[in-house]
Amino acid sequence: MEPHNRKKLLLLARKVLEQELLGINGKLEDYNIKPFQQKNGVFVTLLKQGNLRGCIGRIESDLPLYENVIDLSKAAAFNDHRFEKLTAGELEEIMIEISILSVPKAVEGISSFEKIMKIKPQKDGVVLSADGRKATFLPQVWDSIPIREDFISDLCRKAGLSRDYWKRNPINLSTYQVEFFKEGKEI
Repeated sequence: MEPHNRKKLLLLARKVLEQELLGINGKLEDYNIKPFQQKNGVFVTLLKQGNLRGCIGRIESDLPLYENVIDLSKAAAFNDHRFEKLTAGELEEIMIEISILSVPKAVEGISSFEKIMKIKPQKDGVVLSADGRKATFLPQVWDSIPIREDFISDLCRKAGLSRDYWKRNPINLSTYQVEFFKEGKEI
């Protein structure tokens, strides 16, 4: 995505939060432009002092990108069950990050371990599904969980499974890559 469009998407997410928290009209319909009509999966992440403050996304979507950014900015701020709802007082401290996903591809393999060894740390986002449950980690999570086995164990836990579920049971894995960008960085 062109750098100026990255900045526009970040501005859209910021305007959504300002509109919700401060009542400032952001003219969100102005973002219904051709570059934002693509229908990729996307995640909006909110960081406060470098720490996660909210993150919600869609792995795949039939909605245009700009609509996803609007919906997911609100969801990350107000509907991430891990956090209290974002307040107007916090808004100045929030840094927004947007991740645009490629289409996930299934990882083939006979065993869970064989599948895990095909994942590329630092590059791949991973979707794990097993026993009717599903969870994902963006590639950025590799920064805090750099070991494959730990990454998958934490992903199992996120899906509501035991950390060592993958060691005794079959799992399905898919990988995707992201184009991510955030406020305050040269884009």
